[in-house]
Amino acid sequence: MAAKPRLSISLPEQEYKELLVLAEKHHISLAWLGRQAIVEFLERYQGRELQLPLTMPDVRSTSR
Repeated sequence: MAAKPRLSISLPEQEYKELLVLAEKHHISLAWLGRQAIVEFLERYQGRELQLPLTMPDVRSTSR
């Protein structure tokens, strides 16, 4: 099996901590969370003409 490409990202400390809590709560890895987020993003925007960078709504601030 060929090696899979790797991706490295940097996050603000608070976002990293929130992901870590989520991963621990659900007994999943941070890698799984990252892959899932990417899959959902690709499914959401597949086939669309995008103006990048996207203006994303800050759903975190509205859900607190």
